Amino acid sequence: MQGASRAYIAACFAILVSACGGGKYSGAPPSANFDLQTGISKMVTNGLSANVAFSGTATVNGVSHTFTGSGTFTRPPAVSATFNATLASSQTTTVAGTITVAGQASPYSTSVTDYYASSDSALLGEVSSSEFDVAQAPIVFPTMVVGGSSGTLGTLTRYTDSTMSVSLGTAQVSYSVMAPVDPGSPIGVAVTTKIYDTQNTLIETDVTNYTMTSSDVISLSSGSAQTQSGMLTLTVQ
Repeated sequence: MQGASRAYIAACFAILVSACGGGKYSGAPPSANFDLQTGISKMVTNGLSANVAFSGTATVNGVSHTFTGSGTFTRPPAVSATFNATLASSQTTTVAGTITVAGQASPYSTSVTDYYASSDSALLGEVSSSEFDVAQAPIVFPTMVVGGSSGTLGTLTRYTDSTMSVSLGTAQVSYSVMAPVDPGSPIGVAVTTKIYDTQNTLIETDVTNYTMTSSDVISLSSGSAQTQSGMLTLTVQ
């Protein structure tokens, strides 16, 4: 939540703006309940990968530029690690590909590492090249969700590094669930991260969209991220 300077993918796209979102689900809530916690646990254990396409705008020197691109999203199975002096599972997400602006193509690669509690896959925090983010309390995903349900998951405190001596602000994580178009189809789960600076000013909104089957298997769907300097949309191909 995924991402990242944040676990929900935001830092994965720090080269331009950052992160993910989207989703096209509608209809009445299904009669069955879905276990989001189990879905996240399976994702942490088994990993996640997809081919993706990029599009959006980025402002450079006051001029807005449109861009397109393609690449891969790779999140291998988690490994044992330590985070903030606590035993955890570590999972690194890497996005690599090519972005084209005004006919010029440039390769890039960026990554972020998320840390989860070994017992229940609660999100403990995440680390990128420019941030060290710590959950104020372990972010536990709900065990029962249906179409139309939503809620706040928790808040991370953002720091420049692991000394946690310089704060960058906070990141608030929430979720919403979209029902399938027909019974038996996957539900859509959107994880939204609102990122605030030290003055509590909203500086970025990231949305990571997943689909989850009735057997609680999660797949990446699409995404978006928006800052004052631009907008990025990610679509799984």
